[in-house]
Amino acid sequence: MDNGCVVGVAGGSGGVGASVLVAALGMRAVTAGRTAVCVDGHRLGGGLDVTLGVEQEHGLRWPDLADVRGRVDGADLVRRLPGVDGLAVLSFDRSSDVVPTQEAIREVVSALVAVVELVVLDLPRPDEPLFEPCVAAVDGVVLLGGAGVRQLAALSAVAPRLGSHCGEVWLALRSADRGGQLGDVTAGALDLPLVALVPDDPSLEADLLHGIPPGSAARTALSVAADTILRQLLVAGRVAS
Repeated sequence: MDNGCVVGVAGGSGGVGASVLVAALGMRAVTAGRTAVCVDGHRLGGGLDVTLGVEQEHGLRWPDLADVRGRVDGADLVRRLPGVDGLAVLSFDRSSDVVPTQEAIREVVSALVAVVELVVLDLPRPDEPLFEPCVAAVDGVVLLGGAGVRQLAALSAVAPRLGSHCGEVWLALRSADRGGQLGDVTAGALDLPLVALVPDDPSLEADLLHGIPPGSAARTALSVAADTILRQLLVAGRVAS
């Protein structure tokens, strides 16, 4: 098969829900019949396996692949990853503080994108050590920002750093403004295309508590936003139709 694409998701500040959006994009992609893998770039984060409710599942994590050298069999790797409802996830292991090498990140992501249509990479912040090798692996970035004053200020600081490393950056904004005025103003100020508004999802906290993956249900606010982003990436030619 032709290579798929790697879409990074970056948070403009902490707590905006970038990891949740990563999981939702992956879930909505497989629900739509595409093959997808979510990849965690946060070495000291809570873990995408926890976000997807598969932290108790056996399978490979980044520490198992941290020193990989040379080509990786992508199909075999996908089979050995934990997953839920057809979505595989490569996460970190909170019991092992192992840092993947740049070569390992490059070869693992290349192997995955050779066998699935979409790899969604949860990008670390630009000041973290794994940012450079992770952002080098993506075709484009969805930058998720919050609507508060401090969050918008942080967004304005992160956006140029991403833009200097990646040619395509799209803005998604957490906002209750369904009319989109704040989103349009923010996108204009940052000179970024607005890909979606991501409203608060009242069901999300309970779902995460019970191990229900974000994006599982079709009509939640988060799922609708993830579907909107995937449609926009289709238009941009980033996700295979």
